[in-house]
Amino acid sequence: MNKAILTKKEAEKALNAQKVGHSFVLLSLDLGKTTEKVFLKENKIIIRDEEISVKELEKIKENTCYVIEENKLLAVELFSQETNLYYKLRPTSDWPTIMLSSVPMHRFIHIGPKLHAELMVKEISPVKGKVLDTCCGLGYTSILEAQKDCEEVIVFERDENVLEIAKYNPYSEELFTNKKIKLHKQDVFEGVQKLQKNYFDRILHDPPTVSFAKDLYSPFFYEELLRILKPNGILYHYCPNPGKTKGKEFYLTIIKQLTKVGFSECKYNEKSSGITAKKLIIKK
Repeated sequence: MNKAILTKKEAEKALNAQKVGHSFVLLSLDLGKTTEKVFLKENKIIIRDEEISVKELEKIKENTCYVIEENKLLAVELFSQETNLYYKLRPTSDWPTIMLSSVPMHRFIHIGPKLHAELMVKEISPVKGKVLDTCCGLGYTSILEAQKDCEEVIVFERDENVLEIAKYNPYSEELFTNKKIKLHKQDVFEGVQKLQKNYFDRILHDPPTVSFAKDLYSPFFYEELLRILKPNGILYHYCPNPGKTKGKEFYLTIIKQLTKVGFSECKYNEKSSGITAKKLIIKK
């Protein structure tokens, strides 16, 4: 969806330029991908033929993305009565994240979503053959995988509200346009059970926190991932470490579970905050 997106950072640039008497200013209307000319009037600015009043610009909130529609600024957010969750596109230092109520779906404080997505995809290098990306979200890892030398990327997203927010995100565009990406609007816990044995060369498992998706950390789900992974295939499992400050290492529990179901060479990488594992050929 190629609509102009505005943040407080860009709005302040326009307001400051207007105060010193400039007739135009260069702003990014796609969260940093490009810049374009925005014209400044006495009490308003002109963005792609849309007129936004100075008063509206001054009301823009921090950590919120706004779309410009019919001369109005509308926050890229929604509430679902079905899920009882509030969804919001939040700008960061690089690519935006999506908030589910107060919970961000990406790392963004010490490392940006872009860099973290790149680190996770690097863990399954070389990205080749058929790739399963278990949890879509805004589609960052799927997009990066599809840009590599692989045949296809199969990805699951059960929440239509997440995909609706993604449609406004300039960095999610390839999720809907790249022909390598096969998006399944389904719960991956159910979908994975219908996938073919020994089908995937690579699996990237970046689940939400346990509180949102406990079943995606279950031994049954790990057994299914092992079943559909080809011999010598690589699994990457993102593993947030919520218990670290309490003296517990959550990744050790995950490694134990992966090993128990049959994965080999399980290793934790602190930089990507996740575990790599392999499905090795057992020679008789």
